[in-house]
Amino acid sequence: MEYEKWRDDIFGQPVGSDPVMLDLLPETYSVSPDEHFAHIDRALSDPQIHELFNSDQIGTGLQLIYSNSCSDICFCYINAGDEARRVSGIAKLNDLYAKYFDRYCLSPVGSIGNDHLNGGIGYLCYMLWDLFVLYPGNASPAMVSAALGVMSNALQMKNDNCIVSAIHGLGHWATDVPRAPQVLRQWLRKPTTTNPTVISYAKEATTGCIL
Repeated sequence: MEYEKWRDDIFGQPVGSDPVMLDLLPETYSVSPDEHFAHIDRALSDPQIHELFNSDQIGTGLQLIYSNSCSDICFCYINAGDEARRVSGIAKLNDLYAKYFDRYCLSPVGSIGNDHLNGGIGYLCYMLWDLFVLYPGNASPAMVSAALGVMSNALQMKNDNCIVSAIHGLGHWATDVPRAPQVLRQWLRKPTTTNPTVISYAKEATTGCIL
């Protein structure tokens, strides 16, 4: 399936669509995990997506890709290619934060929760590491390390929503991956935000107690 046709099906759904209830093109359902992976990598760096689709459509498309309650597409991150391919794909999630979450998730963080102040993309930003298929129990050490790298980089951003997303993920991983709370404690020594709500959330996350 050509990338442009795949992209338009994923991101071109009607505004207000529920990503759980959508019917994609039959051709999209037939795409192999390897091809999905290649198209996702390209989409994360595709500037045309921001010109062709609005934030609501982009949020729906990203939920179709990354939420395993919306589709099986995200399983390519754990069953496509070899370990090196999966690690490189996980590392590309840096672009998800830098080119999508940072661009569209702009509401101030006054409380912690899976609210929709930034629409569907805001929900995904906060809940990414809950909805995404990757977790320590199904990932190799190299894949875990790559994911921790993405979360560590997100902590260094100036966008509180991106920071909270990373804190949320690290908090969920804290009991299984010793490095996760270490990353949080290191960040707390020199936080990239002065928002007391975010800083308090990071302190709680070091214990593995996370909302």
